[in-house]
Amino acid sequence: MRLGVVLTLLLQVARAQPLAEVIGYLGDTIVLPSGADPSWNLSKIEWSTFSNTTWIATYRNGKKNIERIARYKGRLGLNSITGDLTIRNLNREDAREYRVDLSQTSTHKSGKTRLTVRQHLQKPTIRTLFNVPEEGGCLMVLSCSSTDDSVDLSWQVEPLTAFDARNAKTNPRVLVTFVNSTGNRVKFTCTSSKATEKASSAVAPRCDGKATMSMMSF
Repeated sequence: MRLGVVLTLLLQVARAQPLAEVIGYLGDTIVLPSGADPSWNLSKIEWSTFSNTTWIATYRNGKKNIERIARYKGRLGLNSITGDLTIRNLNREDAREYRVDLSQTSTHKSGKTRLTVRQHLQKPTIRTLFNVPEEGGCLMVLSCSSTDDSVDLSWQVEPLTAFDARNAKTNPRVLVTFVNSTGNRVKFTCTSSKATEKASSAVAPRCDGKATMSMMSF
């Protein structure tokens, strides 16, 4: 009988979950899921930083405390139903491992989450290197550069009928194009992309018969 009671208690203590990975961006809001069973009626929630097990947000005896640590003051939210922790206005120091301990009567569960904080892609920089008038239009050379590493660059031009691109795909960092002098300005957009994130910049240089040249490197 005593062995049965011990086994029952052991089964009621849920195993710790494997390390979860969450990615957030500087200045954004992120939610760290607790992994609690939706059917649970949580009686205790304790979130701590895994490095030194310092409690940063707790829910005990029906009371929340999300102002425990100065560096998180005003930036935390704790859902007493799901156990999820919200962190607002992310900064680089928020990147660390977090631990959550949950209780429902005699059932307990713990989990760990590693939060990675990244910076959003910066808008690329477009420069007009050459703008030389030719018969029927202008020969333009535009450059596109990004301060981010390992990004893909691409060009979009509107309207398509107003230009002839020479190397938009072979060398996306430099666009050599002939723009017809139709009176309508052509919009050049350079897009920087990495994984699922994108950032764009656009320019609409004039083709007015005046030659311009930039000696800036690209």
